[in-house]
Amino acid sequence: MWAGREERLAGVEKDWIFVADAHLTGRAPEEMAAFVRFLDRERPRMGHLVVLGDLFEFFFGFKKSYGSPDEKSFAFPEYLPVLNKLLALHREGIRIKYFEGNHDFSLHSYFRERLGMNVEVYPGGREERLEGKRAFLAHGDLSNPGQWKYRFLRRMVKNRLTYGLIQLAGPRLSRRVADWMSGKSYGLYHGALPEPPPAFRAFARRKFQEGFEVVVLGHSHFPDEFVEEIEGRRHLYFNVGDWMIHRSFLRFSPPEMFQLSRFDDKSESSDDREMRR
Repeated sequence: MWAGREERLAGVEKDWIFVADAHLTGRAPEEMAAFVRFLDRERPRMGHLVVLGDLFEFFFGFKKSYGSPDEKSFAFPEYLPVLNKLLALHREGIRIKYFEGNHDFSLHSYFRERLGMNVEVYPGGREERLEGKRAFLAHGDLSNPGQWKYRFLRRMVKNRLTYGLIQLAGPRLSRRVADWMSGKSYGLYHGALPEPPPAFRAFARRKFQEGFEVVVLGHSHFPDEFVEEIEGRRHLYFNVGDWMIHRSFLRFSPPEMFQLSRFDDKSESSDDREMRR
């Protein structure tokens, strides 16, 4: 039920690839190029691409046209190398799902209206079925119920009134504000921690109690995984980490193989060795 009709007819189930937290700015072209090379390398065996938020440092679904005609009037012309690659993957039949993170805003119709591609955009977490397994997917920024200040700030930013103000301000001013807020956020929530924050595993365990067998998150910037047996059933948690530092991603190869991996730009294939147990 996940693969395209052509894959079903051929009896082949292609991989799901999960990525998060690339935080691409467009100001470092090699970072963009490396991500495009990663997508090209995975393309032959990829059936789904799942972006668990924060692909770009600031990404807003502007409805007005900005930029010159040769840039297709995009608000973010510097993102075009990655956006054009996503469009190419879409045209090849690869399904793309985008779960908004804390750097993504009002993207529900952006891909369709600005790029002419059908991307499934979700503002929050949701359930997916991975070969019959109940899986919960989300960016993960709401995993820690104790971060009440962050949750309050998130409500202040992610609402229709704020989105209207951002539309009026335009991309240049909005990006300046976003860059300032990002600097504050990194200092508070993404400092140099020696190990993954425990709140993410605790969140996964709560989801296991709700009946989910697989939980996949991002946001922590730490690749992480664990297996837990509950009433004789195997439950899996993965945090895909971040592309920005670790070049990490999660591969799901149906019917049941999950692999937390690292992209090695110097080799001919991604490094599929287990990163953390």
